[in-house]
Amino acid sequence: EGGYRATVRLLGAPHRPTAVFAFNDMAGVGALSAAEELGLRVPDDLSLVGYDNTYLARLRHLWLTTVDNANHDIGRRAARRLLDRIADPTRPAEVALTAPALEVRGTTASPRSTN
Repeated sequence: EGGYRATVRLLGAPHRPTAVFAFNDMAGVGALSAAEELGLRVPDDLSLVGYDNTYLARLRHLWLTTVDNANHDIGRRAARRLLDRIADPTRPAEVALTAPALEVRGTTASPRSTN
């Protein structure tokens, strides 16, 4: 609902954007609904990207381009480090970064030329 309402306001502005990056995939689904309700074709008129690569993004009728934040890998690694720390409380802390990955699907395209 929040993604829908925010997108309706955003797309009603005088200078409509060519793309929307949603806070998460659920907000992206709301944004997709708003765009379609306003008569915009995604991705022809508006590109749309979500964040977190949930099962929703992979549904064929949505096929949402999204950022995969590797949350399963992060959870697995965090649990491993917790177990290691429990086994050895003197173990030094570690910093481990995980790079996100863009999953390009059907809701993004190059902007149309305005010329």
